[in-house]
Amino acid sequence: MQNLPTNPHDWALWLLEQLNGLQNVGPNWEGRLPDDWDLEVISREISPELEVMVDKTTRRIEFKPKNGSVYQTLQELVDGPRKRNAPSLFTVREFDYTHGRSENTPTPIQNYIDAVRLWKHMAGFADHDRDSGGQLLYIKSFDSKLWLSSEYTATDLRYLPRISEFINQYFEDKHHEDQKRNIVRSALLEIFKNKPVVCFYELISSFDDFSDRVRSSYTLYTQDFSFEKLRSEIDKQNREDTIRLNKTFSDIQNQLLALPAALLAAGATIKDGSWGVNGSVIIGVGIFAWVVKQLILNQKNSIDAIAGEIELRRKKILDQPREISDGVLVLFKELEKRVERQKSVLDQIYKAIYLVLFFVVVLVISAQFPDLLHVIASYSLDVIKKFFNI
Repeated sequence: MQNLPTNPHDWALWLLEQLNGLQNVGPNWEGRLPDDWDLEVISREISPELEVMVDKTTRRIEFKPKNGSVYQTLQELVDGPRKRNAPSLFTVREFDYTHGRSENTPTPIQNYIDAVRLWKHMAGFADHDRDSGGQLLYIKSFDSKLWLSSEYTATDLRYLPRISEFINQYFEDKHHEDQKRNIVRSALLEIFKNKPVVCFYELISSFDDFSDRVRSSYTLYTQDFSFEKLRSEIDKQNREDTIRLNKTFSDIQNQLLALPAALLAAGATIKDGSWGVNGSVIIGVGIFAWVVKQLILNQKNSIDAIAGEIELRRKKILDQPREISDGVLVLFKELEKRVERQKSVLDQIYKAIYLVLFFVVVLVISAQFPDLLHVIASYSLDVIKKFFNI
């Protein structure tokens, strides 16, 4: 008689290969042992872990391949505690693959192995585990914590880029061990902010973002920074600049409200044929327009100074490694838009001042020379079109 298997895994494979009329019966498989084999010997030698049932009359043998770590599909493998721990020796028949024996590892199997490795190392950084490791708790503060559940299916598995390098550098390498632990936990809590429970398949699908955050934060840490600290400082400075930009407009609000009032007052004061009164109106409105113009120019200089400070900070961020700068530069976009918007508003106000002065002059000329009203109206329309690019 040929040599028989010596472990549950090999016995499960042997039975699947040798039995005739093999069929699936619920969680079990059964088939008839060929007459070439001694049923008594097989019954005695077969591994009991497979929960074997033998019908000596029909020579049928029923057993559970899963108890020997032999699975028909990847989904069958990815079940229960095997989500968190891969068997040291297992076979997935749909890929004709035996772990540790097959020469090439199919991509779906490798994705499973990588996911299990990631889970094990994430468990090592958890504050608490529940259900024998089925749920991991991460706590940063009373308001910042989450449970990571081991739930995922075979269809959730995907390629995790540079996973071996990532695990080696941030989990297995003991250099800066405590800092790396804090960085990994902070990245996890930041990605899933305000979510009390997260399934492992969500982390798998977000692995690119997760690993990028960890790498960026650790790079900053090695330069005596932290990504979180840098982001906080940029946010604080941007808020201060936003307040300063808003102040550039609020400082001239009262003068701006006086523009339409000046036009109404001038229109009510102008008298037909009175050069003295009308000249005084032009001079008064002209002085008012000049004062407001200087105020606007001053505010534009303030905006330019703020914009210069923003650009200096932005250039300093650009000097950082790209994986760091890309994560921080986005914080400047809204502030840059606000700078351009404030400049545009001041430009429009600048035009409005000259428009008020122009209309006062037109009103005076029309009062002094009524016959020119048609010519003045046509010219005024051309000026308005030019001002507003109509």
